[in-house]
Amino acid sequence: MRKSVMMAVAALGLAGAAAADPPIGSRLGSRERGNGQAAEEKAARQGHAAAKCVVNKRRQTAERMLSSTDADVVKRSYKDLWAGDLTCYSGFEDNDSGFVEGRVISAPFDVMRGMLAEELVKRDPGRIAVLPVLQPLHQIYSRPWYAVTDRDPIVDEMATCVADVNPAGTLALFQTDAYSDAEMAVVRTLSADFGRCLRAGARLTANRQSLRAALAEALYQRTQPWPVQAAPAEVPTPTAQKERGR
Repeated sequence: MRKSVMMAVAALGLAGAAAADPPIGSRLGSRERGNGQAAEEKAARQGHAAAKCVVNKRRQTAERMLSSTDADVVKRSYKDLWAGDLTCYSGFEDNDSGFVEGRVISAPFDVMRGMLAEELVKRDPGRIAVLPVLQPLHQIYSRPWYAVTDRDPIVDEMATCVADVNPAGTLALFQTDAYSDAEMAVVRTLSADFGRCLRAGARLTANRQSLRAALAEALYQRTQPWPVQAAPAEVPTPTAQKERGR
């Protein structure tokens, strides 16, 4: 028997969005907190279930949020995604005893953006199949949507490059479950792309969940009609400036 889950509100972090009193949804139901890998893995599974629910119910709002570079539009769209009641049929792990009055899904804003993007990508794999394989740019990547992801630009740059040079391999990642052995196997196959796409001298600090989210959004955004944007000019080093003066 399928159980329904009503999410009155999802309390997710959004840069610039301050909270005074906890939202009504955070007072409903039970909130499990835990430390360690098991809690992190469960949070990822719950987040993906929530993203699936939201895309089922409010796909246009999710697409509007991901397509905007206006911070106010992004915030309003994100709020609209979770406004009111969302009744979902899903495999939430804490829904075995019957109807759950409410739930709070905890995930950083950048991760939830990626989860929504992943859900959209998985629903239209044909658009990924026709994407051409591109050569990595030997310069800094720049995309309009970097400004509103809440990620380190270095992570978005690398993810964009990987989605450019290996769209099929990136899509394969989303055919695995988060934190599964299969997911790790795909990550290993992408490791060479990570290496050639990471900006010289940069260090990648994203965890497994954040990296997956960044790759999902980068692949999704490749299917969108963004205008071509020139890479930002690199600031010459003192040595380069001296060489030019000779």
